[in-house]
Amino acid sequence: MSILRLTFILVLLILIIFLSIPIQFFCNVIGFKVKKLYPLLFYRMIKIITGININFDSTKLNKKNAGVLYIANHVSWFDIICLGTLLNARFIAKKEVSKMGIFGFLAKLSNTFFIDNENKNKIIEYNHIIQKKLQEGENFIIFPEGTTSDGNGILVFKSSMLECAFDDNNKINIQPISICYSKLNNIPMGIYLRRNIAWVGDTSMVAAMANFLRSGRITVDIIFHEIMSINNFENRKDLAVYCEEKILNGINQKIKVN
Repeated sequence: MSILRLTFILVLLILIIFLSIPIQFFCNVIGFKVKKLYPLLFYRMIKIITGININFDSTKLNKKNAGVLYIANHVSWFDIICLGTLLNARFIAKKEVSKMGIFGFLAKLSNTFFIDNENKNKIIEYNHIIQKKLQEGENFIIFPEGTTSDGNGILVFKSSMLECAFDDNNKINIQPISICYSKLNNIPMGIYLRRNIAWVGDTSMVAAMANFLRSGRITVDIIFHEIMSINNFENRKDLAVYCEEKILNGINQKIKVN
């Protein structure tokens, strides 16, 4: 049954992806406001096809016009589908993602902001660009672990990745987000199952996606914590520690409840 499910989902995904490429190109040509809308629709179509069930509290979503830097833990490639379904925001990713075949191509079409972490001279420039766009009302999503965890906890956040939150005017808002894969076919997951659907270690992205898709219907809990002004934090390390604590507590509460 899992092979049939995987085959069916893959066929639909391939169809949606290839139909999406010319549509997104067209949206990019029309203009920025339009090209921001199609990724939302694309992610929602992928969510429906894969059967992911997302639990979240809509009252915690950003209702202001001000831009927000969303700071989340990272477990799987499907984190992007889940957050992309709920948030009108650009993902921040390392430049290596842009070279990951069709996935890198889709990331480019989805207006992902790529950063070259090896080029220290350009980091300040990247941060200034993100700060300016946040002040103009754009939203960004960043995974400061810099890689993926096994879903049962989090890795230490790289505070350097949060430098973009600190501008001269201290007008930027941040919001921590906990991502917890909690149920499989409506049954609470244990440590092993949660690790099995995560993208960790030497597992290739294709193998990780296949494991995820053939597992069954997965429920993801997305916990939006309080939106905070960057004024509440002395520096990036202070912010990293705060976000680690909030996000880990959110994951632990969901695991404990389930």
